[in-house]
Amino acid sequence: MPDRTNLTYRYDGSFDGLLTCVFESYARHEMPDAILSPDDQQTMLFEARRIDTDYAKSERVLRGVINKISPEAADFIRMAHLSCIFERDRRILTFLKLGFTVGPGVMNRLADARVSALLSGVRYLEREAHHYMGFVRFTEIDGVLASVIQPKNRVLPLIDPHFSDRFNAERFIIHDATHRCALMHMPGCSRIVPMDALRVTATSPHELQVQALWKRFHETIAIEGRLNPQLQRSNLPLRFRPEMTEFQPDEPARKEIEAL
Repeated sequence: MPDRTNLTYRYDGSFDGLLTCVFESYARHEMPDAILSPDDQQTMLFEARRIDTDYAKSERVLRGVINKISPEAADFIRMAHLSCIFERDRRILTFLKLGFTVGPGVMNRLADARVSALLSGVRYLEREAHHYMGFVRFTEIDGVLASVIQPKNRVLPLIDPHFSDRFNAERFIIHDATHRCALMHMPGCSRIVPMDALRVTATSPHELQVQALWKRFHETIAIEGRLNPQLQRSNLPLRFRPEMTEFQPDEPARKEIEAL
């Protein structure tokens, strides 16, 4: 398979779509210079080929990964596809090309850039998902808990089990504004669906009071003599704070707490 073809693949951004690109790459004996999803705004310098998702082809590729490389490698590329690593999809194709050559041992080639780059992306994805398990803040709107987050990676599939288990009896929505999708949950069922925007504004007196109490708790729990802003920024990066109740402006929460 040649390394360069001056060719770009465009697909629908789904995991099955990516595996279809892998199938076409092998079937056509070509290695695209880029594999782009709808989220990619890259200007195309080369010929563009639209690859339509074919579930039969994607299933063949997935079975090949499981049987010829390993089930671990199949899970690995699925996770890598959720990451925000640069040139993610072409890197996955390059990883699979290596894996089909060397077999299960590809997962141990940590010094190989074709493996280590994806591994770094997966670790970053997992760290960000772990952060959001603790940093998501909900606002109750007409009996539904709603939250808007702006992750760099597609973290919703990773945080779904945590929140669906913790709030199993609740109805909630976590909107990923970056990737325009949302985790929607109702008792006994959850799914991730496309969603362009979600406006979350507290309007009920009860919700405003809850937010005010949460802010007051955050302010009073700290020990003044032990304040360490640098450590706080390390444990709670600044980019998460615009989405968190305790870091929002005092109004109207301050007025609500003073009215209690």
